[in-house]
Amino acid sequence: MSIPGSHEAFARIGCDIGGTFTDVAAVDAEGRLHIGKRLTTHGNEHQGVIQAIQDTAVDLASPDLIVAHGTTLVINSLLERHGANVALVTTLGFPDVIDVGRGNRSDIFNMRFRRSPPLIADTMRFEVDERMNGDGSLDRAPSNEALAALAERLRQAGAEAVAIGFLNAYANPANEDAVAAFLRAALPDVPVTTSSSISRQWREYERFTTAAANAYIAPVFQRYLGRLTGGLEQDGFSGEFIVLDSSGGAMTVDSARRQPVRAVESGPVGGVIGARSLAHDLGIANLVALDIGGTTAKSTLVENGDYATRDLYWIGGEKQGFPLQVSTVDILEVGVGGGSIARIDERGALQVGPRSAGSKPGPACYGLGGTQPTLTDANLYCGRIDKDHFAGTFSLDIAAAETAIARVAAEGGMSPDRLALGIIRLACLQAASTVRRQTLERGNDPRDYTLLASGGAGPLHACEVAVEVGIDRVLIPRFPGHYSALGMLSANLRQDRREQMVQDIDTLSPQAVRELLDRAASDLTGELGGTGEMRGEALAFRYSVALRFAGQEHVLWIAPPAAGLDVPDDFAACFRRAFETEYLRRYGHLDKLSRVETAEVQVIAERPLPPVSVDFTDAADGTWGENLSLWGEGEGVRIATPIIPRSTLKEGDRFAGPAVLHEVGSTTAIPPGATAEVLRGGAILVDVRHVRGGSAPA
Repeated sequence: MSIPGSHEAFARIGCDIGGTFTDVAAVDAEGRLHIGKRLTTHGNEHQGVIQAIQDTAVDLASPDLIVAHGTTLVINSLLERHGANVALVTTLGFPDVIDVGRGNRSDIFNMRFRRSPPLIADTMRFEVDERMNGDGSLDRAPSNEALAALAERLRQAGAEAVAIGFLNAYANPANEDAVAAFLRAALPDVPVTTSSSISRQWREYERFTTAAANAYIAPVFQRYLGRLTGGLEQDGFSGEFIVLDSSGGAMTVDSARRQPVRAVESGPVGGVIGARSLAHDLGIANLVALDIGGTTAKSTLVENGDYATRDLYWIGGEKQGFPLQVSTVDILEVGVGGGSIARIDERGALQVGPRSAGSKPGPACYGLGGTQPTLTDANLYCGRIDKDHFAGTFSLDIAAAETAIARVAAEGGMSPDRLALGIIRLACLQAASTVRRQTLERGNDPRDYTLLASGGAGPLHACEVAVEVGIDRVLIPRFPGHYSALGMLSANLRQDRREQMVQDIDTLSPQAVRELLDRAASDLTGELGGTGEMRGEALAFRYSVALRFAGQEHVLWIAPPAAGLDVPDDFAACFRRAFETEYLRRYGHLDKLSRVETAEVQVIAERPLPPVSVDFTDAADGTWGENLSLWGEGEGVRIATPIIPRSTLKEGDRFAGPAVLHEVGSTTAIPPGATAEVLRGGAILVDVRHVRGGSAPA
C-alpha cells in the first residue's frame, strides 16, 4: 500500500487495540515496515500498546514521528458500563427525556422486553430554569444564583463528570455554553460536556444520550490517554499523537480528551481507510471490507473510491440500546471472531459466539488456561493454522485444542471432525450475514464487488464467506492481521459540522447555501487550521446536503457534482436530479407529486498529514511445508495441503488451493477449487468461482 504524494516521508506509527490482540505497524523515514503484536492487556491497555511499540524497535525520539491510535476502550466502557458517576443538567421539566426515548416499543412482540437503563440515574439529573425557542431566539437564561446552587448540588452528589443537554440547543447553544463556562470555573476538576459541542442536529433524545455518553467515558479515556502518552514520553517520544475518529479521519489528542465519544469505532476505521487506499492503488471500484478479529466480524462497503457514513450509532443494538449522534463509518458487525466460544445449547444445537475467550484466558490452544473450544481451536484442529506461525510470539497447543473439541463433540453426539468443521461453517454464515445486509438487502449485486479480508481471522474464512454470498473474488492484502494499524498510517485530521436548513429546495437561494458553507468552513478552520498544532497541507473542504420528500422524517445525503464548496447556480435542479436518482435506486419507486426539501447541510474539513510510503518487499523467510487438513470433502477426509510462508511469494506467482499461507499476525486459508495470483505490492487475489459452498461434511 502506497500513499501518493511528493512530500517528504515522515515516520509514523499506527496502534490498534482489539479485544484479543494489540497491533502496531510502524514505518520509518526510509519506508521500512516494522510490526508489533501483543495480547491486549485488559484493564491496563496502555501497557500492551507500549510493549508492542517497543517490539518494533522504532526510534520514538524522532521529532517528526506521528503516532495514530485507535482503540476499543470507548465502546467497551459503554457496553460494560465502566464509566464515571455522571450528572445530567437539563431544561426544567425535561429530566426524563433519556428515559422516554422515542416513546416506542422497539421489540413489540416480546412481552418481557426491557430497554437497557440510561447511563445516568434519575437521582443524578438536575434541572435548570432556562429556555431556548425552536427558532434559536432566547426566551430566558439561568441566573448566576441558580447556577451557584447547582454547582454546590453537583459537588455534594459526587459528580465526576457533567453532561449538559438543553432543549433546542442545536438551534442556539448560548445557554449551554454559559452554564458550561460557569461549572468549569466552579468545578475545575470535573469534565463538562455540552450536547451542542458534539451535535448540532435535532432530536433531543439522541443529543442528550450522546452528551451523557461522552461525559460518562471522559474521565476514563482521559486517564488512559494520560498513561499512554506519559509512557511513550518516558521512552523518548516527542512527536505528535492523534486519535482515530469514527468518521474516517483523526483528531488531535486534545480533541480526543474533550470528545472521546467520537472514537467509539476508532479501531475498525483504520482498516476501512486501508481498504480505500488499496482499492485506489489496484483500480478496484467496489470492495466489501471484511474484518474478522478475535471478537467480532465487521463489514464496510468501499464504492467508487469512498465509504459511506451514518449519523446514528447504537450502543447495545437498536432494540435495547441507546443512540450516539456522531458521524461513524457505516460498519455492520456480528459477534463472531477467532476467540468466539463454541457450545451446545439447551436444544442440542451448535452455537458459536457472541461470547469470546478474549486474550485471557483465550482459546484453549493458547495454553493460558482456556478450556472451551473456539473458532481458532477449530481452525487449528482442521490443520488450517500452522501451530508455529500464528501470532509470532508463541506457538499453539494442538493437544489442548483437540481435547476441547472432543469434549463438546461428545456433548453433541458427533465426531470431533464434524464439530470442528461445523464451528467454521457456522462462523462463516454469521460473517456472511453482515455482507448480505450491505449488498443484497440494499439492492447491490454482490458479483459487482471484491471481498477484501483483514483481521487476524479474516483471511482464514474470507473465501468461504465470499462463496456463501456470491462474490467471485477475494483480496488478501499484506499483513492483514495488522491492517487496521496499517490503515491508520494514512489517516488525516478531520472535523465535520452539520447545520439545520429545513426549506423547500425550489425556494432555497444558492447564495444562502454559500453563506452557510462559508460560516461552517470558518469555524472548522479555527478548529483544525488555526492552532498550528499539526504539520500538513492546507485544509480541504467538501459538503453534502440531506434531502427528503416533504412529510418524511428520514433523509438521503446527496453530494454536489463538483469537489470543494462550490454551489451550482442551478442548485435546486442539480440536487433534485441526484436525489431522485438515488431514491429510485434505493427504494425502487419515486413520488413525483411531493415537494423535495432540504433538512441539513454537512461540511467536512480535512487536513492531510505528511504522507508515508510503505515498502512491503522483504526477504524470503522460511520454507514450504505440508499438512493434512480438513476442508469438508467428507468426514475424516484430510487433504495434503501446502503450508507456505507468504514472504516466499513474489509478484506474478500463481497457485491453486488447498493452501495455507502464514505471515506475521495472520493466516490465509485457500480452499480446494480456488486459484490465487500475487499482484503488485504483494496483495493476493483469489478466484473462488469454482469452490463448493460450505465447509461441513455431507
